[in-house]
Amino acid sequence: MKNTEIFVLAVLLASSSVVVLGSVSGSFLEHPCGTVPTRKYKIYGGHDAPIASAPWMAMVMGEKGFHCGATLITNRFVLTAAHCITNGELKVRLGALDQEAEAQEFAVDAVFVHTDYEFNQHDLALLRLAKQVHYSENISPICLLLDPLFKNIDKHIIKFRTYGWGQTESSASSRMLQKTSLFNLRRSECAKYSRQQINRNHICAERANANNCNGDSGGPLTAIVTYDHVQTVFQFGVTSFGHEDCSKATVFTNVMAHLDWIVNTVRRAGNM
Repeated sequence: MKNTEIFVLAVLLASSSVVVLGSVSGSFLEHPCGTVPTRKYKIYGGHDAPIASAPWMAMVMGEKGFHCGATLITNRFVLTAAHCITNGELKVRLGALDQEAEAQEFAVDAVFVHTDYEFNQHDLALLRLAKQVHYSENISPICLLLDPLFKNIDKHIIKFRTYGWGQTESSASSRMLQKTSLFNLRRSECAKYSRQQINRNHICAERANANNCNGDSGGPLTAIVTYDHVQTVFQFGVTSFGHEDCSKATVFTNVMAHLDWIVNTVRRAGNM
């Protein structure tokens, strides 16, 4: 089937909110990526789970410990929020869902903040690791969908998932990685909850369970997409800002709207 004949197919399955995309010769920043576990792992609500359920999750560590969430997108780069960047030394931990568990730690040798970053606009940063990551069951990258045919696919997704070590039901920071479901929210609705400008560079989502605040700054907004007949986890957003009240919307930087910057930075800086 030729790309010119492809109609952007987004079949929303009400029971699972999985998006099914037509078979195309797509491209990925890194492949294989976004592996969906064959077993069902429970990590919601603080239950222990193997790291294989989210092997792309990363912890950005500052001088005082855990600082922000992030995602591994290649064997040298992690994606996080620009507002997570501090003047002190940063490190990245991979391969653990438990903040106190043993993990692989990587020094950061370069930081790239989006050139147009200003407050809550273009809130993205890339951290280059000092050495290459060796992939395993516990450590592998999440997928970014580079196919231009699907650059607006985020608006067709009903339900997302976000991950983090943030606030839990008891209002305490979680030692274990949490995940929670979020429903896609129109930007016009989202603007009611925020004093900040909401535009195409953002994705807004509201929580299915208003009692959970399980996201972290810099953490991912994800969805499972059946792409070219394979179920794959794709990243669509990076946690940027929200409301203290967890029943209100959370705003994410739209990854799909910033793919050119991400890809160009990774390819240019990866050869430096």
